Amino acid sequence: MKIKNVRIRYMAIFVINITIVLYLMWNTEIWGSAHVVQNNLSQQEDTVAVEDFITNESGQTEDYSKAIQQAIDFCASQKKEKVKLRANKVYTIKSGFTVKKGVELEFGTNSVLAVKGNYRVLTVEKDSVIRNGTIQIMDPVFQSEVIFLKGNDQYDASNKTRVENMTIINKSKSNKGTGLSLYAKGKWHNISFVQFENISIVGFKTAIQLKAENPGAGTYSWINANRFGNMTIDDCVIGIHIIGSITIPNESSGNLFTGLQVQLTERSKRLVQADSSYNKFDGMVWDAQRVIGSEPLVVFSAKTENNKLDMNVAANRISDKGRDNKY
Repeated sequence: MKIKNVRIRYMAIFVINITIVLYLMWNTEIWGSAHVVQNNLSQQEDTVAVEDFITNESGQTEDYSKAIQQAIDFCASQKKEKVKLRANKVYTIKSGFTVKKGVELEFGTNSVLAVKGNYRVLTVEKDSVIRNGTIQIMDPVFQSEVIFLKGNDQYDASNKTRVENMTIINKSKSNKGTGLSLYAKGKWHNISFVQFENISIVGFKTAIQLKAENPGAGTYSWINANRFGNMTIDDCVIGIHIIGSITIPNESSGNLFTGLQVQLTERSKRLVQADSSYNKFDGMVWDAQRVIGSEPLVVFSAKTENNKLDMNVAANRISDKGRDNKY
């Protein structure tokens, strides 16, 4: 009788232990799932979808520019992290918009911004980020800037501005407009320490332009110390155009172009045309023989000093009127 009671007691303890273990496992799984869901919800709460700002019932539109700007404005005012363009979708726009301070515009996989008309497409404010997208110019009348930064935002060394993993292509075959434009003209207007990485620019009049103008009244403007890494330039009339002076009051100096890959075509005229000082150009040039005529591919103006070119360009295709430029 005692043996039987002992067995029953051990059996009861065993069943209780198994029940406790199963209960703990079940709760752990539920808690873990809830934790993942909570994390996903937290991430979603920081992301704003453009589609949420389309008012018609179909959720589609012939012009997404207004919805994109409203999504960006909401993200900026509510301190959200990013605006997301849906993957595998074409967003047609008919007017430009501004990516505001502190906002990240992220393109989904294979999402495309299709530009119809002629206007500045995308203005980038200080501390904003654009990444992972394709911008296509569809209209041959286009002759404006695609991505534009203006020096009145005063991009200093603490700025977090980034443009990365982008393809900018003029599909109209017009070879007009500017792919990436930095401009400073005004009292202490400047663009410095901005990072541009992994950007392909195809089919424009000018791929990349840096322009600093004299603001007058004894003040300065400058575009200095920006980094352009792993840039691809294809079928552009002018690859890189730097406009300014050797030093103040309108200086465009110390900009680094590294890992350049430049494909020249029959429509190309210049690889680099530069004013200013201490800019560096490093990379490869392809098919220089396709350029029509014998004009120089690289032009250092009389307003240049101590620029460095490390690219496979023949010396007879370089015009140097400056001082102490190296190539």
